[in-house]
Amino acid sequence: MLGYPLGWMIGTGLFFLLLIIALSSPVVIRGHMKRIGNDDDAELRIRALFGLIHYHWQLPIVKFKGMSIELKQEMLAENAGGIDLNAKMSSVDANSIMKSIDKAHLLLKHTDDMLGWVRITLGHVRLTEWYWRTAVGTGDAMWTAMLTGMVWSVKTTSIGVLSQLVRLTADPSLVVEPVYQKPHFSTEGKFTAKVPFGYAIFAILRLFVRIKKAHGLPGGFLGLQRILLRG
Repeated sequence: MLGYPLGWMIGTGLFFLLLIIALSSPVVIRGHMKRIGNDDDAELRIRALFGLIHYHWQLPIVKFKGMSIELKQEMLAENAGGIDLNAKMSSVDANSIMKSIDKAHLLLKHTDDMLGWVRITLGHVRLTEWYWRTAVGTGDAMWTAMLTGMVWSVKTTSIGVLSQLVRLTADPSLVVEPVYQKPHFSTEGKFTAKVPFGYAIFAILRLFVRIKKAHGLPGGFLGLQRILLRG
């Protein structure tokens, strides 16, 4: 049996080794979106700590009801303790949209250089996969050709802007297919992004620090919680 000092040193060394491995492990974010006609499908998956933490978001089921929209949303969170499935119905109308805008305005107002925080955080994100395929058609050959060129222009501009925000470690795969026979629109995209787990934690903590105290609003984590939970 190892002596007390040696055993303590080995245990401490293993702890810090595991901590370094965990902090340097990537948070993997995968997204997939597809639209064919009026049908939409989208999902987002986030995995961290080698799969011990797993979050899955599915595009809400949308139902129009009068002047508002009902959303049925499912969120799946998996971790070492088990699986948590959260399904809820929510309504989107003019009032809820204005509340969301108010929350975003408060977050910008009470956060020190919020846009700078976003830019710096995105600078540590590596985009390892980017696929975007679109098929368009108008039923007329000339207009279809013009529309195809416009879509190409939008895609290349989007990639140019994206490359200024995140680090592209793989060449994006962009496809535009003209459909001359009939009016048609379909698009499909998917991406994989990675950010070190340690930096993700650091970025969140730095956001809490940047939340400024204001009248009726505390700073830090409590301030952020107050903003997000405002009715």
